[in-house]
Amino acid sequence: MNEKVFACVDGSRSSASVCDHAAWACQRLDAPLTLVHVVRNPHGEREPDYSGNLGLGAREHLLEELVELEEKRGKLVREQGRAVLADAIARVSAAGVENPGRLLRNGDITEALSTLEEDTRLLVLGKQGKDGDVVSRHVGSHLESIIRTLHAPMLVVPLEFHTPERFLIAYDGSATADKVVDRLARSDLLVGLEAHILLVGAETDANREKLETPRARLEKQGFSVTTTVKSGDVNEVVCDYREAHGIPLLAMGAYGQSRLRQFFVGSTTSHMIMRSPIPLLILR
Repeated sequence: MNEKVFACVDGSRSSASVCDHAAWACQRLDAPLTLVHVVRNPHGEREPDYSGNLGLGAREHLLEELVELEEKRGKLVREQGRAVLADAIARVSAAGVENPGRLLRNGDITEALSTLEEDTRLLVLGKQGKDGDVVSRHVGSHLESIIRTLHAPMLVVPLEFHTPERFLIAYDGSATADKVVDRLARSDLLVGLEAHILLVGAETDANREKLETPRARLEKQGFSVTTTVKSGDVNEVVCDYREAHGIPLLAMGAYGQSRLRQFFVGSTTSHMIMRSPIPLLILR
């Protein structure tokens, strides 16, 4: 249970970055990697059937052609899926991943990933899917649903891969935030990287004191830790800090009860993911 890294590829511009991030992650975690491609059921999207307006002979002929067309369409979709997975396998293999697996699934992507959740140690997703390639900085239409539905750790990645040297934890002193710190401290994913912990709130001694527990937890595991308290709008403070310190990865919990909750509710989820050019590590 919870042993595999799964990476979703769809042939979009994000697929290369998903492969690179997944290869990096599975090697650091010493976990097997499986590449997943989910295609919509081609039989679920049909053109309107006007055959009832035609004569019997013409209608039967049309229905035969429609059946043949559906069969061809389904075959092409499956062949395309296998090609997408073959390209992904080649890329991660070139990055040093041994014996990567592959899964081709039909149907809804959220449902398909839910069936894999029990075995998922980390799920790697591109923030731009195939549909998102059409519009600059468009978040894939399924991403928010996946974040809300699945409880597995997720790495949501941008279009380019850069090996992280440091990371930022968006911290609020909540039980959820403490769990994030504890999971990161126990995980091999970010071991050896420079850790930054940011609390967005009033710059008081009480808030600074809140950061001492997560600092000690990470330092005990050998992390070099920088803690900061800054007041202001959560979105602006987190993004400004990331830019000022050259942070290449942001880690945070999803659906907390504090102001950090706004990162993962409604349109602000899309805003945060679109604005961030770095990977987001989302933990429950």
